[in-house]
Amino acid sequence: MKKAFFFVFLALAVVLAGCQPIAPTDTAEIDQLREQNQSLSQQLLESQRQILDLQSQVDALSTQVAQLPPAPIQEGALNGLATEILSLLQAKDFAALASYVHPQAGLRFSPQLFIHTDTDRVFTREQVANFASDNAIYTWGTHAARGDLLQLSVFNYWNDYIIPLMPDQQWQMLVAGEKSPSVSINNFSEVYPQGSYVDLLKPGTEEFGNLDWQLLRLAFQQAPDGAYYLVGIIHDNWMP
Repeated sequence: MKKAFFFVFLALAVVLAGCQPIAPTDTAEIDQLREQNQSLSQQLLESQRQILDLQSQVDALSTQVAQLPPAPIQEGALNGLATEILSLLQAKDFAALASYVHPQAGLRFSPQLFIHTDTDRVFTREQVANFASDNAIYTWGTHAARGDLLQLSVFNYWNDYIIPLMPDQQWQMLVAGEKSPSVSINNFSEVYPQGSYVDLLKPGTEEFGNLDWQLLRLAFQQAPDGAYYLVGIIHDNWMP
C-alpha cells in the first residue's frame, strides 16, 4: 500500500513540475527580436528625416514660385475683362463689379492719370458691393486743376469721374501702343510694377476741338490664385 502511494505521489510531482513557469533567459530568439526592434527604430528615424527633407524642399519650391513674375497675359484676355467691367460700370451694377475687384489689394480710384497713393481712395470688394446703398461723402483725392480736395458721394463721383455723360459717345478701346490725348505724367508702372491696364477713350467732339475727351484706364493685377483682378479705375481728361 505504501509502495502504491509512493508511485502516485511521484507521478503527481512530475505533473506539477511540468506546470511550473520557466524564467525567461537571453535566448537566440530574444536576441533576434531585439535586433528587429532596433532595426525598425532606425528605419522609423530615417523615414522621419526623409519627411523633414521633403518638407524643406517643398518650402523652398513654394518660395521660388512666389518670387516668379506674373504669368504672361494672353493677347485679348484683359480686353475681354475690360469690356465686361465697362458694362457693369455703366449699369452701376456694384454687386457684380465687386467680384472683379482684387481680393487683397482692393480697388483704387484715381481722379487723374497721375496716381496719388497717399490721397486716392481705396475700397475693399465688400465696400464696392455696397456702393448702391452708400450715401457717405468721401475724399477721393485732389482736383487736378484746382488742387482742392474732391469730396463727393459715390453717386456723384461715378457721374463725374467714372462714366461721365459728356461727351455723349461710345467708349473706344485703345489698341496696344496707341497713344491717348493725355499729356499728364504717367506713373502707372511705378505704382503697379507687375500690373497691366486697358485704356478706354471718348475722343471728344469737333464742337470743342476734341478737348472734351475723357479717358478711363482700368488697371489689373494678378492675385495669388493666378487670376487677374481689377485694382484701379483711373480717370483723365483735358485740363486748361
